[in-house]
Amino acid sequence: IEGGGGRTYLGAVGNQMGRMLHFINQVDFPGRLFRRGMATNTIYGTIILHFGSRPRDMYGRDNPFDLTAFIPAAEESPNGLKLTWTTTQASDVCDTTVDISAGTMEATVFEVLGLPSMAGMMPASSTDTYPHTGDISDPGHQFDVPTGRYLRRIFILQQDDTSLGSGGPLVSGDEIGQVILELSKDNRRLIQQDWDALISDPGIPLEVALTAAGAVTKPVEQVVPGFGVVDLRKYAHPDYGLDLRAYQTSDVKLGVTIENYASGDDTIIFYDMVVPYAGRR
Repeated sequence: IEGGGGRTYLGAVGNQMGRMLHFINQVDFPGRLFRRGMATNTIYGTIILHFGSRPRDMYGRDNPFDLTAFIPAAEESPNGLKLTWTTTQASDVCDTTVDISAGTMEATVFEVLGLPSMAGMMPASSTDTYPHTGDISDPGHQFDVPTGRYLRRIFILQQDDTSLGSGGPLVSGDEIGQVILELSKDNRRLIQQDWDALISDPGIPLEVALTAAGAVTKPVEQVVPGFGVVDLRKYAHPDYGLDLRAYQTSDVKLGVTIENYASGDDTIIFYDMVVPYAGRR
């Protein structure tokens, strides 16, 4: 999502970002159905782009008018906001026999009429992709974490080399053993956790596996083992996370250990951030 003057409010660039956003939605909106119609020729899917820190209210309902972070659309010229959505791999997206022949994207926008001087936080984001090159210990591979803003959450998606048709790699939970977050500038390690501690229950609606005769066998797995969340709101500001405005590039590092390497494995990272907005003056 882009505005004028080179402003980017949301950037999810790279392959499998739709998958990443889908898992983020499952964490933020547990129990909600995001796809319907898999038994028909028409499939309906939903992705929610929520910019605030409170996607649900105190009663557990969707909270689309959450103002903990927002896009200041009043700053933009008429039709100045642009949402760009790019798709690839129309063939074999579900398995080796299912293709997409046509598709339509519809966007619903929720707006708030605020005061001209209303201040707050604007959303920002960044992505990183790391093709694995071998097993690495003592979290040896380190990413430069984006700085100069508040860091709310880090989403990490592990993908196995095994391809599902040509529809993309499988999500796998056995390739990252440990994750650390270091504030190199302060010589301080803020987080050091095993991967299993970062797996967040995405709140997938309970489904059951059925036999050909319709008998219930067992519930399907309710977690995604290859999707991890580092939530900085637990350690800093409860809405905005870790204040990195005084830090520079290379001052903050995200480190991972790599296990069970196979050619084609990769890791995708999505940094969820916010930037102070002073309001219109």
